[in-house]
Amino acid sequence: MEQESSSLPLGRSGRLDAVPLINGNGDRALLLREEEEPRALLTSEEDDRIVLIPLDDRAELRTNRDALAAWLTAGTLTRTRGTNQPTIVAAWASAVGMVVLLAVTALAILGSFTFFGWLFRSLGVI
Repeated sequence: MEQESSSLPLGRSGRLDAVPLINGNGDRALLLREEEEPRALLTSEEDDRIVLIPLDDRAELRTNRDALAAWLTAGTLTRTRGTNQPTIVAAWASAVGMVVLLAVTALAILGSFTFFGWLFRSLGVI
C-alpha cells in the first residue's frame, strides 16, 4: 500500500491521524494511527458497505446513530474557555437560580389561590 497524501488530524489530543492509502488494485482506505502505530483501517466493500477493521485492543466500535448524535453535540455541550476544561457554573449563580425558581413557584401558587378564591366567590360556591 502506498500513502496517497498528507494525514488528517483526529480528536483533541492531536496524537491520532487518518492517512489515506491506495492498494495495488486501486482500492482506497483510511489508516487510523496514533503517532506511528496503526490503530484501525477504514475501507468499503464492493456494495459500498463500510468496513472498520480494528488493529489493536484499544479500538471501540459504536454501531448506532446515537453515537453520531453524541459526537455531533459534544462540541456544543462542553464549551471551553481556551482550555480543554468544560465551563463550570459558579455556586453563587446556582444558588441565585434556585432562589428565583422558588420565588416564581411561590408566586404561582399564591396567584392560583387568589384566582380560584375570587372565581368561587363570584360563582357563589363559597
